Order: sequence, then C-alpha cells, then structure tokens
Amino acid sequence: MESVRRYVFPLVWMVIFAIIALALAKLAFFPAGAGTGEDPGADVIPGVSYDEYAVVPAQLGDISSVLELSATVEADASEPVTADRAGEITAIWVKDGDRIEKGARILEVRVEQQPEPAAPAVPAVDENGQPVEAPAPQERDEEPTYRYYTLEAEHTGYVRNLAVEKWDDIAEDAQILDLSPGTYSVVAPLTPEQQLDLMDAPVAATMTLPTSPDPITCEDSAIEESDPSEGGSGGSGGGEVGGGAVDPMTGEPLEIPGSGGGSGTSQAELRCAVPADAKVVPGLAVDVHVDLGSATGVVTVPTTAVEGELADGAVYVLDEATGEPVRQEVTLGLRGDGIVEITGGLSEGDEILEFVPGVDNPEDGMFMEGEVW
Repeated sequence: MESVRRYVFPLVWMVIFAIIALALAKLAFFPAGAGTGEDPGADVIPGVSYDEYAVVPAQLGDISSVLELSATVEADASEPVTADRAGEITAIWVKDGDRIEKGARILEVRVEQQPEPAAPAVPAVDENGQPVEAPAPQERDEEPTYRYYTLEAEHTGYVRNLAVEKWDDIAEDAQILDLSPGTYSVVAPLTPEQQLDLMDAPVAATMTLPTSPDPITCEDSAIEESDPSEGGSGGSGGGEVGGGAVDPMTGEPLEIPGSGGGSGTSQAELRCAVPADAKVVPGLAVDVHVDLGSATGVVTVPTTAVEGELADGAVYVLDEATGEPVRQEVTLGLRGDGIVEITGGLSEGDEILEFVPGVDNPEDGMFMEGEVW
C-alpha cells in the first residue's frame, strides 16, 4: 500500500493535469471550425429565408383598422387673470394652490379720487361798482378719498403664480395670477399622413392609462394645429429645438426627426380630455387607439405584398412571358393586422407576389415611416 501511494497516485495526478493542459491548449490555439473552412459565426447570426417569387391570391375578408399613437398627459392651459384698473391693493383673499369658484373674490384695489375743481371766483365790487380786493382763499387740508373695487374670478380653477402682495401698486392690465382649470388632456403628435387620414371624420379614440385596468374613452377628441410662426410642432417638442440645434462636435445643424420634410411630425396633434376621476400626472406616457373603421367581405392582401402610402399603392405580379415581377398600381383602403384592403386594381383570386421585390426582411413590411397603419 505504501508503494501505491508513493508511485501510483502521483502518476494519476500527472495524467489528469496533462489532460487539462491539452484541453486548454486546444481551446486557445484550435477553435471550433478552424481548418475546416467553416465560418465560426455562421450559426450565430440568424438569417431570413423566404421564396422571393411566392404568390398569393387576393382574398375576400374582414378587416378593422386601428391607429396606435404614443401620447403624453399634459395639464390644460391656465388663464391669466389681470387687473381691470390701476390702484393700490388693500386686500388679497387667495393664495397659491387655492381652488376658487366662479365669482369668488380675489383681491381689492383702492383708487384715489381726484377732488372736483373749484368754481371760478366772482370778482368782488363795492356799492359804487368799484372792484374790491377779495381776501385770499383759505387753504384746506383735505384727506384723500378712495373708491374701492373688487376683482372676482371669471372661472372656477386653481390659483397659480400669484404675483402681487398687499399694498402693492398695480397698473391696469397687470397680471395678477394664473387660474388653472385643474384638468388634464392626453396629447399625441401626428404625422402629416396620420392627420390626413383623420380629417373629415369624427375621432373615436380610447386611451390606456397605467392607473386604469380598462381602456378609457377619450372625451372631446379633437385635432389641433399650432401656428408654424410660433415654432411649435404639434406640442411635441417645439420648432426652436429643431431649428436651432447643432452638433457640439462639428457645429453643423442637426436634423431633428419629425421637424419637417416628408413623413415627419406635422403642426398637428390629437388632444382629448382626461376624465376628472382618472388618476394622472403631467408627463405620464399613454397609449391612444383611434378606430379608423372596419369592413367586411372586401378584397384583402398581405401587408408584405404592398408598398405605398395613403390611398396610392402598388403590388407586384409575375409577367407570364418573362417570369419577372411587374409593378401594378392599386388603390389602398383600411390597414389591419397583417392585411391591407384593396379598393381598386385587384379582384378576388388575382395572384400577386407575397413579398415586395428587393425587401431584405419581408416581415418589416413596405409601409413608409410615419404612416398610420
């Protein structure tokens, strides 16, 4: 037993260490696939394999179209409250954060009244008609008189940015405070294509709030356009940034996505009121879904087969003589989940290419950036 421990065990350990060393050397100097002509990363990057000339028939089907928008909760604009006359403030009945009702007293102003001018003096004469020197008038030290005016709230709301204090002198039309309605709206910027698709139709939209388990119907949905001269961009960032931003490294102007040109952000936004009982805060991200309509029994084709925007589009058919793809103009309707309605240019049963030629990944579709489907 003593000889086994002295000679056999050390040999076993040496063999084990030799095997480990050989394995490490193989991993370091002979990676998998080396010397075989194989690309070690060939199996790492997945590819897309599809039949470029696969055809599908146009089919009758049902379709519903929903526009999905990313929106943000914004506080509704405050209304400035201004002084209706100049004077000195003698009382203030509100403070920042107060909720006041329509007709509530805000502050009191006193206006000094100017004394009425004295009647012109009648020259004094004696009994013979000769002028008599009249005594000098006695100066009277009169106290100033004031008239008091009360400024009342024209609307119900919350007091914000109170800018005056008691005994301040204020000028007419000077701003006193901001009166916030205390309500919120969901605002979603629109691309020009989205705005065009929502024109001339009532907007039926729902919002999904993180604080509500169920979708909430948007109240008073409307599309609003900002004045381009103000530099706005549909309330989604403002034109001042897009027009004046520069690259800090090169000094060249930066092109901000959605700041104009093509399918960027337009000067329009979808705005809808948040119900009073909903729990929201300004800046909260919200998903808005706009129902664009539905249709049954209409001609439909896969989204991957169509290119174009709005109502103008195209599909591709195989030329019987050459076997090459040929572009065919079509009229597009509603866009649904993976399918597009064809309102003109195709009939049921017409065969078209399932994938638009030249697309690397047909799963990405061919609709241009900024479209509404």
